[in-house]
This record gives sequence, structure tokens and C-alpha cells, in this order.
Amino acid sequence: MLIHRKISLGRLRDAYSLTVNQAEAVIRGLWPHSVFPLELWHNTFDTCWKEFAVAHKTGYELQPPTLPQSCRLDKQCNTFLLALEVQEFFRRLSFVIPVRALMLGLTRILEEAYEDVNTVFQNERKMLFDDLQRLENEEPYEQYSPDSPLFEEQILAIPASHYHFITYIFLDTILVDRDAAIKYLGDCPLHREMKGITRSLVASIAAVPAIVPVADTENQQAHAEVLPVEQTDDGKLTFRIPSSVWLGRPDEAVKEAMVKIYPLPVVAYVLFHWCGQPEVAGKHCGGRKTRIGRLLTDKEYSDTKSYRNLVDALLKDASAYHILKN
Repeated sequence: MLIHRKISLGRLRDAYSLTVNQAEAVIRGLWPHSVFPLELWHNTFDTCWKEFAVAHKTGYELQPPTLPQSCRLDKQCNTFLLALEVQEFFRRLSFVIPVRALMLGLTRILEEAYEDVNTVFQNERKMLFDDLQRLENEEPYEQYSPDSPLFEEQILAIPASHYHFITYIFLDTILVDRDAAIKYLGDCPLHREMKGITRSLVASIAAVPAIVPVADTENQQAHAEVLPVEQTDDGKLTFRIPSSVWLGRPDEAVKEAMVKIYPLPVVAYVLFHWCGQPEVAGKHCGGRKTRIGRLLTDKEYSDTKSYRNLVDALLKDASAYHILKN
């Protein structure tokens, strides 16, 4: 499992003043391992919408709407087609869950995707939720009464155009690996600082050299395509780590060079046992683990023990491998 510090394309576009085409280029450049097209939507469904959708299924014996499948790793991500599928998911979801829950979930997505949600299709969102609220307040059987003002406006008759803003915001809701995206943008000037992207951060990432553990171009290509691993007679996987990846390198550079190639327990093992100052193996071991834990996770823990526990768990997992210096 790889640990990424993720940021939405909406925030990235705002920070770097990127056009839609430039944002699409970032996706193509980082695909597949550093792009997470539906993660925000899946997380929101699980935390805000799932229980209501399941309850509706139980009450009406209907299948709840499901998010589309993400793009296959061996294919490029077609964001336009995926946006249409997410719009249809959101439309069907609006039939079966309370308006308040629908609004709460969408607001969470927008707050993650943008710096200022008040500027994002505010009128369109209000129009849709007002119509849905009117329908929710009316007793279902009354909607079909000729005396009801909603007689010609049942929920299925809400125009599809009321949902179109979902297709326009979808690109900005895609998450990407923050550090990889900043590295990919290279010399592109930072337009403005915001939460998660500061000038000091951009400068520190730019200062980390691109490390390739083999010398010639032919071997570089082979190394990128084949995971440097073999299986021994005892059934364990063996990783041989070139010294050019870790020897004399700062922790950030080692992590950058390894995290997209090796399992995370292997990265933690190399950082803890082979990098840093020799004395950290003694009484300063705890501080060393805390630093490595902060480096390998995007979670913010309130106590340093949680970072140490993370590293302890990774080092325990690393015992399942042979990790050798090459």
C-alpha cells in the first residue's frame, strides 16, 4: 500500500492557474499510480449517503445507485465519460436520500475540491436543492393529486439540466498525489499559495533530485517496467535495493525514489535501518520513528506515538520480505 499526500485538481488548478487542458495533462502524466478519480465520491458515499441508500433499498426492495467503476490501470482516464456517469449516479441518488444528506455530502466534496465553495455553481445548486426540497416536503400520494402544485412536477420530471453542474465540477474533484503533481509541473509558476500548497513546499520538492537507481537509458526503461523483486526458496519475496537509491541521501529523497516502486514496509525498513545517523538506533529511536512516520503518511495525528506505531507495524510487515543491499 502506498501512502500519498493527496490534493484535489481544483486546488491544484487554482494554485497554478491551470486551464482544463493543462489539468488533463497532469492526469495523463501521473496516471495511473498517482491519480484517484473517484476517491472523494466513494468516501462521501460511505460517510454521508450509504446508510440512507441502503435503508431505501430495504424499504422499497430496490438496488441503491452505485458509483461507476474507476478507469482501468492499463487505460487512460476519460474524465468526460466518467463525469457523465457520476452525474447520473448523483441524479439517481437524489431520488432515494434526504435532501439535507445530499447537500451535506456534496458540500464536503466541494470543500475538499475548492478553496471557496461559494463561487462554485451556487445558483445551480440552489435551484436543484430547492426543487428537491419541495418534493420532499410534499406527501408522496399528494404529488399525484390533481390539486397538488407538483402534479406535473414529480421527481422524475426534474430536468436533467439541473444536474449538469456535476459534470463541470467532476474534474476538480479528482485527487492526485500532491508531491508528484508539483514535481510534474516543474517550472510552472505557483500562482498563489493555499492550504496544502505553499511556496516553501514547492521549493523543497523541486530541490529533491530525480533519482534513478540505474545508469543507462536502456536499463532505466527496464527498471521502470519490472519491479526489482525475486522469490526465494522459502517463499519470501526478496528486494535488492541499489545503494544509489538510499546511500547518503536525505530521507525525503529516499522516500521519493522508492515509494512508487517498492511496498511501503520496504521503504520504512530502508529508512529506519539504513538511513539517518547511526545513533538513532539507540535511545533516539523513538524520534527517528516519529520522523519516518510523518514522512510516510498524509494523516495528521495529535500524538507522536501514533506515528511510531505506524512505523512499528510497517517494520513488522517488512519481516515477511528479504531486503538486501545491492
